[in-house]
Amino acid sequence: MTLFPRLLLLDRDGVLNEDRPDSVRHRDALVLIPEAIAALAAYSRTGRAVALVTNQGILGRGHVSKAEFGAIQATLIRAVEAAGGRLASVHIAPDARDGLSDRRKPGPGMLREAMRQHGVSPAETLFIGDALTDAEAAQAAGVAFRLVLTGKGRASASARPDLAAFATVAEALADLGACG
Repeated sequence: MTLFPRLLLLDRDGVLNEDRPDSVRHRDALVLIPEAIAALAAYSRTGRAVALVTNQGILGRGHVSKAEFGAIQATLIRAVEAAGGRLASVHIAPDARDGLSDRRKPGPGMLREAMRQHGVSPAETLFIGDALTDAEAAQAAGVAFRLVLTGKGRASASARPDLAAFATVAEALADLGACG
């Protein structure tokens, strides 16, 4: 990985917003992590691309309408823009857990899709997530991974103490020297 990755991939639930055991099913249930949104915005202002890669099985299971899901995503995107940042692309795997595809993490499909779209190699990419499936997807795609201790992060760190773990997205990026 280069010192300042050209592409930053971020998971959503547990990384940019608080993870909920029943998933985020309505825009009012989306509780953003302000420090993560600020870090995403700061990184995107460096001129490098930031992409969201998120499993959203609630779509495949029919637990949220496409319209409401769109409203949830729009709320997130507006918050990023209000902080002065930009998501260059959004990659969503809507398949239900029992309908696993290569795109759904731990598969590397969404990560590879984002790298192709932005014309970068795995060596130029960093993925930040909170779950073991995020780490597995990064490994399968050949990209560097950093675990944040928000969301499922503490349990993931206990299960995989070998993963580079940081308290927040901001700390994971500051360690690179990218936003600090």
